[in-house]
Amino acid sequence: MEEMRLRFAGGKDLDYMARWFADEEVMYWSSGGHGETFLNQEQLADRLARMNSLESGRWWIIDVKEDTEWRAIGRVTFRDFERVVRSVTIGEKEYWGRGYGTAAIRSFIDLLFCRYNLHRIQLDTFRNNVRAIRAYEKCGFHQEGLLRQAFWTTDGYQDKVIMGMLRSEWEGKES
Repeated sequence: MEEMRLRFAGGKDLDYMARWFADEEVMYWSSGGHGETFLNQEQLADRLARMNSLESGRWWIIDVKEDTEWRAIGRVTFRDFERVVRSVTIGEKEYWGRGYGTAAIRSFIDLLFCRYNLHRIQLDTFRNNVRAIRAYEKCGFHQEGLLRQAFWTTDGYQDKVIMGMLRSEWEGKES
């Protein structure tokens, strides 16, 4: 696997982010099974500006180093310091199944616990998002609950899986 980094998303990232947000398959897995897409780049720019102005949210870009150049392959979304909700999207499909999502999750967990000194991280996804659940479990998240038919997707209602991790669990995993 190539070297990977996380960095704050900015205006120079709009072209490939717009491509990811326009891809129904990428958005299906990213948006909880809705397949929602942004209509245009202007809407995406507005959303990025709102996210970056919030104290409680942010988008990061996942870059991998190919030869001597960095290439953006996805994004990490963080919102709501109270519950610490986040998502990881690998927008470049040729990078799916190659461990980059798991690596990005691990880097992001470390950032949240070490830099932001959080005690707990929580996330949710729909039950059919098996690839994401497997990545979260590899990183040390535990399933804490299941809300039956709580997610509406383009495939109908699905169960919502609630997962969480405590700082002490992450620190124990790292030792």
